[in-house]
Amino acid sequence: MSTSVTDENGQAVSLLLAIRRSFLAFIVALGVVCWLLAVLLSGYLLPSLTHAVLAGMFAIWGTSAFIYAILGHLGLRLIGYN
Repeated sequence: MSTSVTDENGQAVSLLLAIRRSFLAFIVALGVVCWLLAVLLSGYLLPSLTHAVLAGMFAIWGTSAFIYAILGHLGLRLIGYN
């Protein structure tokens, strides 16, 4: 009986770790998308498409997403998740 409980706990922990990894990957991907939108709207790629305020907002959101992902990763390593 104790082995089945251990197996279930092991599966639950592996499921939580997979969710954590995919969430951090999602946050990084969101940051990349925001940065790409910022570059697109800034006028560097398409001179006819210039929205400086939106480009700045997307750049800030992308940078914030990267900072949150890094802090989340460091925080999880601090409490012992590998």
